[in-house]
Amino acid sequence: MSNWTSPIRSSRVSSFDLPPEVFNWLKKACDEAKQKGSRANKHLLGHMKEEYHLVASTQQINQTKKWKEIQFVKMDKNFIDFLLQCASSKSLSQYLSDVTFLSEDRPLYLHSLWVNYMKKHEFNPPHKHSGVLSFIIFVKIPYDLKKEEKKFVMDREYGYNFCTHTSKLAFLNTAADGKIFLDCINVDKSFEGKMLMFPSAQMHEVFPFYTSNGYRITVSGNIRLKV
Repeated sequence: MSNWTSPIRSSRVSSFDLPPEVFNWLKKACDEAKQKGSRANKHLLGHMKEEYHLVASTQQINQTKKWKEIQFVKMDKNFIDFLLQCASSKSLSQYLSDVTFLSEDRPLYLHSLWVNYMKKHEFNPPHKHSGVLSFIIFVKIPYDLKKEEKKFVMDREYGYNFCTHTSKLAFLNTAADGKIFLDCINVDKSFEGKMLMFPSAQMHEVFPFYTSNGYRITVSGNIRLKV
């Protein structure tokens, strides 16, 4: 497990490199999830046609008999261990220590996991996740960021930052005077194999891209406390 330097102003967001063997497994798992076709769309807010479960929560599986019959991707122990190590890292420990409603320490576990196959013009509106911690893993970025930035050039101020939003991931935060600002992340091909982890209540969104016909593939999931 190693951290990588990402230009994120929010101290609530931590960044990590996936070990090569874990990333290679995850890419194959994404392909398998797409082939099995267990759609996750009705459980998500994304304006995307292709969102697939890698695993489902116990609650979902118990809801109907149909869920029990679905064959999900078999999880890799190294992947789970990596996620939980990151969730327990020093960079996120301060946030977890603020979870004060527990009378004793409880273990973390992966609650849900899915893959997004985002196409040109699709997007993810402002939203938050369930659980204690959530994450985004960048599997494939199909576009060239410089070409995307030239698509819609913005020379006006929006909130507290000048930013060409096209294709970017943005975290929404509130300044001391109550104004909302976007912490835009310049997601490009160098992000492949990297992960951002943050409190599940952290609002974020993904803007559409326009210059590629390929898929923007990301894996997201939620981590909860076992109680």
